[in-house]
Amino acid sequence: MFLELGGHSLSILGLDKDTTIFGGLQYYKFAKFNPDFRQYFRLSRNSTLAYRVNMGVAIPYGRNKALPYEKYFSAGGSNSIRAWRPRRLGPGALRTDSTDVNENGYPKYSIEQLGQILLETSIEYRQKLFGFVNGAVFVDAGNIWRYVNVPGQSSATFKFNQFYNQIAVGSGAGLRLDFSFLILRFDYGVKIYDPARDPGQRWIGQQFTVADEIKNGVLNIGIGYPF
Repeated sequence: MFLELGGHSLSILGLDKDTTIFGGLQYYKFAKFNPDFRQYFRLSRNSTLAYRVNMGVAIPYGRNKALPYEKYFSAGGSNSIRAWRPRRLGPGALRTDSTDVNENGYPKYSIEQLGQILLETSIEYRQKLFGFVNGAVFVDAGNIWRYVNVPGQSSATFKFNQFYNQIAVGSGAGLRLDFSFLILRFDYGVKIYDPARDPGQRWIGQQFTVADEIKNGVLNIGIGYPF
């Protein structure tokens, strides 16, 4: 569990009367809460089931109503929703740019996305294969959202009556090379449910074929386990 407060020492010193201090240095006031729950079940000598729930909210309340860049949440990548590249998922059901597609019309998801609310979960079955080679299959689900509505982008804002329709789902398999002192991980994730697409075209096989989805999956290379 992680809790962070920023900018409060300036209030104590009476220096929080503007958005900048010391001749132009911008500062931020915010609160960030990020609980991360993990559980592991040993199924046999060579197999494990691992589960994770990661949530977070980061609220700016200073005069500039913004967060430092590194305090925003993002989703996608080797330790998150592995069917999306790092910081490319969400927010909410915000559609991808119509020009952000490859030659076959498949979205490239090249635009970085950030949010103030995070909800993600993963379940992974890990199995020893042979020697130092281990395998895994996994399902990841989650997204990020904004908590303040931006005109024209209401689908990116967290709403209790619709956020569950905006949970992205990815699945895949991976290999882990366990050298004892180092675990080198390769995970390949495929999009199963993409909330950025139009309703009725979000599930795998609806807008693009299953073969296209697999072809356009994401290879993640990491050090250590994802969680």
